[in-house]
Amino acid sequence: MKKMFFLYLLFLTPFPESAGQDSQRDSLKQRLAFEESDTAKVNILYNIATSYIKFFIGYGSKDETDSAVAYVEKAILLSSRIRYSEGEARGFLTLSGYNRVIGNYSQSLSLGFKALHIYENLKDNASLANAHGHLLATYRDAGDYENALSHAFTEKKFVEKWNREQRLPMKDTFSMANVLSEIGIIYQYMNVLDSAEYYTRKSMSLNAILKGTSWNFPVYLLGIIKMNQGNYTEALKDYRTAIGLAISNGIPKDTLDIYNSMAELYKKVGDIDSSIYYSKAVTNKWASILFPKILLTACADLTEAYKLKSNTDSTLKYLELSNALRDSIYSNEKQKEFQNLTFIEQLTQQEMEQEQQQLRNRITIYFLVAGALVLLVIALLLYRNNLHKKQAKLKIEKAYDQLKSTQAQLIQSEKMASLGELTAGIAHEIQNPLNFVNNFSDVNTELIEELKNELQTGSKEEAISIANDIKENERKINHHGKRADAIVKNMLQHSRISTGQKEPTDINALADEYLRLAYHGLRAKDKTFNTAMKTEFDSSIEKVKIVSQDIGRVLLNLYNNAFYAVAEKNKSADKNYQPTVSVETKKLHDKIEITVKDNGNGIPQKVLDKIFQPFFTTKPTGQGTGLGLSLSYDIIKAHGGELKAETKEGEGAAFIIQFPNI
Repeated sequence: MKKMFFLYLLFLTPFPESAGQDSQRDSLKQRLAFEESDTAKVNILYNIATSYIKFFIGYGSKDETDSAVAYVEKAILLSSRIRYSEGEARGFLTLSGYNRVIGNYSQSLSLGFKALHIYENLKDNASLANAHGHLLATYRDAGDYENALSHAFTEKKFVEKWNREQRLPMKDTFSMANVLSEIGIIYQYMNVLDSAEYYTRKSMSLNAILKGTSWNFPVYLLGIIKMNQGNYTEALKDYRTAIGLAISNGIPKDTLDIYNSMAELYKKVGDIDSSIYYSKAVTNKWASILFPKILLTACADLTEAYKLKSNTDSTLKYLELSNALRDSIYSNEKQKEFQNLTFIEQLTQQEMEQEQQQLRNRITIYFLVAGALVLLVIALLLYRNNLHKKQAKLKIEKAYDQLKSTQAQLIQSEKMASLGELTAGIAHEIQNPLNFVNNFSDVNTELIEELKNELQTGSKEEAISIANDIKENERKINHHGKRADAIVKNMLQHSRISTGQKEPTDINALADEYLRLAYHGLRAKDKTFNTAMKTEFDSSIEKVKIVSQDIGRVLLNLYNNAFYAVAEKNKSADKNYQPTVSVETKKLHDKIEITVKDNGNGIPQKVLDKIFQPFFTTKPTGQGTGLGLSLSYDIIKAHGGELKAETKEGEGAAFIIQFPNI
């Protein structure tokens, strides 16, 4: 205990800034004043910021932190003005780390994704590894361990690529030791202790060096694993070794993390006074520490410790502090924003893949339409100018046949576009489980190689441990594989070719399902799109015999038109305008009625009679084929029903479907 008290006093000693550092900073500022190259100015700004940055390791005054952030923001603005994307990305990552440190995880995630997208375009493996490292740290601190693990293994791949590019031995790189330890701590948070210990010891075996001494973090992490395994004596030894290394390395943040873990260990063994001592060591130091999550852990531990000692006043004091910190870091609003950013990033990755396919589809439609127009012109010229009626008749019939073929292709294109919009709403759900299947498969590949090595050397216990890891990963692969299988089956059910057979169908469920799929499909194209959706379903409606795929296509087309209408009006409307699309089902005497209504600009009265004609559209060129409403009209007629439209210009439109209640 005396030794630990001495180390604690050493840790509380201020970390002075050297005169040499002041001189270097002044020299940089002088260079900045006379530098003519904007790119060089950006790099000097970052060098000045670096001289202030201390918050990543847990110390530094508020003025130093504010100065660092201010210089980074100046560098970003200048980089943006001169279109120096690499300079912008560097600043985004720095500010991402800063926001993670202060507990603003949503902003940290947003800035991290901005940097990642820039580095993806630059195709720089080292920078990509760094960006994924920042994102895994943000997800880890926010408690989203599955996404954190995904980014950790992605970072590992880019580190390996960079090592191969630089022809560096794997054991000589600190980056690989760092990412292995990150994987270890994520597995520890997920309570997969065997995997956590495996990656931690693998990190330690690389003999990573930081500032001339052994790195403290893997030693500390090994202590956590031993504590969770119930080996308290060995865990305490590791904590004491790690805390000495953290102090010698000058990393107060790690020191406070270790104090929190020691407080938890003493609480587990019933030494409440020692637990309180180490938790208070954290709270007493907090004036110069930025990481609020560390303080939250200490306050929560003090709450439990004082409760065990029946000290009501102190219990209430630290309970209030814990609740206030928890609300500031993990409020419902922040959690929702964090989840939305993750979802938007998934959609962004899908959009990058969809854009190329959409471009090809648009080009195909343009060629088909152009071909149809050319054929029409040829047919008219032949009809007016051919002196030989028989020859003219043959040519016109040939052109007509070609036109029918082109029309059939256009109709098929419209159906495929409709199918694409339908599947876009659920396709993004498939990516997440597949990512986990791929990640855990990669892990098992490595583990199998390790298993072979251990079996060859006769290390039975290590081989059994690795085999257990493989078994656990296989269970996760099976779990996420079944998730993907269920999603795919659902997609196939909605995209299969219609048999034309009418089957009893729940109209309310069908209308609600296609409304959500249409909305997600449009969101996949335009992540800024947002609208209110209202439903009013008649619960007395029983199952009706219809061709559900065909009626679903009709609903999807009407929903897409409604969403398009409110989106167009929102571009020019005032701030009080609330885009709204509503769906209502109603059981009449012998009919079922479905109404799809929007509050967009409405349909001009002069074209209302033409909207169900083939190839007629009010959308700009290239955004519609004019076949959607025509096909919908034919489908409803084939069901013995009626499709009609009602509109008020400037106020909105409503499409009403009626068909027999059979």
